[in-house]
Amino acid sequence: METEKQTQRRRVEERLLQERKVDNFWAIQNYILRLGAIIFELRHDGWVIDGAFGKALGYEKPLWKNWYYILRATPGQGTLL
Repeated sequence: METEKQTQRRRVEERLLQERKVDNFWAIQNYILRLGAIIFELRHDGWVIDGAFGKALGYEKPLWKNWYYILRATPGQGTLL
């Protein structure tokens, strides 16, 4: 039985749909170095994604500088949050 290789974009899409957010640290840990480009493509395809530093969102300590992309809506759907 052969498993289908997941693309980096597909892995980011799944993470956004499951967690409603994706961050730079997660992407690097999963060998996804094109996160910004993938988010750009998703936005171009109709995804509504906002971004902010984790400290501004209350996700992490004030000195950390991890960028989070937060999913607001997917193509064909209304606002999620």
